[in-house]
Amino acid sequence: MKKLVLVLAIVFAGMMTANAQVWIGGGLGADIQKNHTGITLSPEVGYMIPDSPFTIALGAGYTFDNVKGVGSTNALTLQPYFRYVPCTIGGKFSLFLDLTADFNLINAAPKGAYAVMLQPGIAWMATDKWTAAFRFGKIGYDHNFYGTDGFLMRCDLASPSIRIYYNF
Repeated sequence: MKKLVLVLAIVFAGMMTANAQVWIGGGLGADIQKNHTGITLSPEVGYMIPDSPFTIALGAGYTFDNVKGVGSTNALTLQPYFRYVPCTIGGKFSLFLDLTADFNLINAAPKGAYAVMLQPGIAWMATDKWTAAFRFGKIGYDHNFYGTDGFLMRCDLASPSIRIYYNF
């Protein structure tokens, strides 16, 4: 795992020094209920491959969950992904499909837990520099990351994953 993180760090350092389309961003989420509080912070950095419909990116996620009377947990995850953008609609919207991998680094899921998924979505290019991306579900293989060991399918149409990006 340490070697994978080191290789990804070197690749992204090389991309940052090249004349390329690099973006940073991520998401922030909160789930506040009577007996439960959850906060998620997920920064990302990515590289849009020139003259290609592909993007490679690396995200990290920190989650804090507190259930009244039970206790709290912290989780740290690593999420590299590969994005394919098959089409753009009207110059402002694009459809995409992410091939993602989630790796558990600490707590929340058992050590060595991972998931590999496809996540469809749509992106809105508000300006030349700012983009909002919405992921609407996931389908793939889960090895104890989301609590199963096998096929995973979740459709989150009511609460999509929302990310905001700044393009350099």
